[in-house]
Amino acid sequence: MNKLKLNSSSITFLPILVCIPIAYELFINFHIGGIELFKEFIISAFNPKINNEIIFTLVKRLNETIFIAFFSWLISIIFGVIFGILSSEIFYKILNLPIFLKRFLNLFLTFIRSIHEIIWGLILLQIYGINFSIGIIAICIPYVAINAKVFSEQIENINLKTIESIKQINGIKSSTLITLVWAPVIETFKNFGLYRLECAIRSTAVLGLFGVGGIGTSIFLSFQTLNFRELWTYLWGLAFLIIISKKLLKRFNLSNTSKNFLTSFVIALFCISLFSLSFFVYFIFNKNAIPFNSINNLLISNFNFISYDFLKLLLETIVLCLLSTGIAISFPPIFILILNNKIGITIIRIISFLFRLIPSPILILILLMFNDPSISLAAITLGLHNAAITSKLLLANLHNQDNKQYIAMKSLGVAKRSSWLFGLFVKQANSYLAYCAYRSDIIIRETAILGVIGGVGLGWQLQESLSSFAWEEVLVILFAYSSIAIIGELINGKIKSNLT
Repeated sequence: MNKLKLNSSSITFLPILVCIPIAYELFINFHIGGIELFKEFIISAFNPKINNEIIFTLVKRLNETIFIAFFSWLISIIFGVIFGILSSEIFYKILNLPIFLKRFLNLFLTFIRSIHEIIWGLILLQIYGINFSIGIIAICIPYVAINAKVFSEQIENINLKTIESIKQINGIKSSTLITLVWAPVIETFKNFGLYRLECAIRSTAVLGLFGVGGIGTSIFLSFQTLNFRELWTYLWGLAFLIIISKKLLKRFNLSNTSKNFLTSFVIALFCISLFSLSFFVYFIFNKNAIPFNSINNLLISNFNFISYDFLKLLLETIVLCLLSTGIAISFPPIFILILNNKIGITIIRIISFLFRLIPSPILILILLMFNDPSISLAAITLGLHNAAITSKLLLANLHNQDNKQYIAMKSLGVAKRSSWLFGLFVKQANSYLAYCAYRSDIIIRETAILGVIGGVGLGWQLQESLSSFAWEEVLVILFAYSSIAIIGELINGKIKSNLT
């Protein structure tokens, strides 16, 4: 009897099965009360509110967004490079330092990386109150660790024989280190660092929904008053900012610049980052800090908190991760396969852009107009938002791929969809799944956002604990979130290594 074998292509389509329980729960929780509001929301996209007051507010909020995003990106890149070097094995081999320091630093970076910037933002807001500086610090905390991981991985690719050769000629250790890491750091900055600015803009917009400032604050206030025309004005303003930033970053080319200029550029960035970080830390701890006796119980364990209800919320969070990841993996190839023509692909690009544009907290609030809070509602929201991102990558890779096999299969009379599946998509399946494995790490961290807004999982409990200043409960929740993220990261690392 022949055994059923699953290849990468079939594994890509299988997660669509998660839609069965999701569709059932959404159907039984559906109500028509908010349909009219939803229609008004859709129609308002084509008729945004435009007047002098709105334009003035839009420009002001965009300036705040740019300020918070730029400084958080700048600080996180510089300190990401520093911690990336400090967490690389190369650093300890050149300077002959004990390797346990590297393991301790990596453990610390893994923990702060596993907690979403929204969680850091909520904690800082609860302690220090509303201030735009909170947004910068909240974004910097995980971004520094994320950037450090990427820079460290690239530095690790340096040939160890080069280090041994330099050691034999008694080269200066500090000069050797700078010379070896310079090229991979600059290359990583070009390929990854500039992209992180767009991520910082999106993170700033989401943090703004919680009162930090920027365009997100105006979006949330407009939604609260159901002023959808005004809301779409701010959303289109955010879209304009993202598009413009992409265009500018594409023109920013470090390849043709001299080494002296790059050195001066890096030194200037470091000085600005150090000054900025010092200012914001000073401002927070001297102007806005609450008395520390209010958080004296932070390290006091409260094991009574870990009950059946807590374990249920933990399980909900894990299920939410799995359902959302299934949607993010399977939706793009299925819809591209079904709508496999120019008009269909254009529709997919437009819809995916809108799902990337609308922050997931706003998206779930829109869906709550005609559905009750549930894991399925949070899963479809998070899944669609991330499916929009994975679809963008898949479409770009398919467009850049050699399509000779696809054309040959079509010329032989093979159906168009079959030709696409076996002539184009099969070649992309492994790399697409590897990216989805990386994306699932982000989905795990993003469950906190949907939990806070949608009332499910640990995010809901985090909001309750923060509101009551139950810091021992917050500590337990942070540990739980971090554990889920780290375990998920280890599993996804194994999956990625098998696919690449």
